[in-house]
Amino acid sequence: MRKGRTGGPIRTLSELFWALPRLSRAGNGRALGVLSIWIAWNRVLEWIWRPQGVRPGGILRYRLAHHWGRAFALKDGTHIAFGDRVVELHFDNGVLSQMAGAADWNPWETFERIDADLDVLARQIAGGRLAQVGALHGVTLFASPGRRLGFELLPVPHTWTWSLQRFYLISLLPIYHRDGWREFEHMRRRRWPAELWMSVNYLLERRPLSRVGA
Repeated sequence: MRKGRTGGPIRTLSELFWALPRLSRAGNGRALGVLSIWIAWNRVLEWIWRPQGVRPGGILRYRLAHHWGRAFALKDGTHIAFGDRVVELHFDNGVLSQMAGAADWNPWETFERIDADLDVLARQIAGGRLAQVGALHGVTLFASPGRRLGFELLPVPHTWTWSLQRFYLISLLPIYHRDGWREFEHMRRRRWPAELWMSVNYLLERRPLSRVGA
């Protein structure tokens, strides 16, 4: 009985929380209402982080960062320790929004562009542009396609911190995603973010999809 009494108010509070983004009009990279705060916050983060595009017309952007979590090892034996330098990956939401708005858009094109971005990033690292970096890291709601690109998926705990990050990421979907609010509802009910990791050693040795079968 006690569990039922506490579950009700918490569930109601959660539904109210998720209703906030709905007080907006959003799409094609723009928003009016509550979600305009997300766009403003994105601009603040970009001003702080200064992410760089991997290449003109690419989807991935990156910045040099440090790993502040627990130490662990990737499958190829690469050890990631607290404080290690990593390449933190981000999507260019503006480019994604433009691509999704095209009449002939297809998901495979997005996948191929990310694959090409990783190929360019590998050449930059091999050329010494990014020194003393052990791995690539990202957080995304779309983790499954990352496996095909060679990323390892690490689940994240269901904590308040990750819950807020999940709320932030899902609330970006109505602004930038082709299916907007429909994807928002799908993700909030079924999807939890995951961390993507790829060692630099693996990145330098991976075979881009464009070369598979060549």
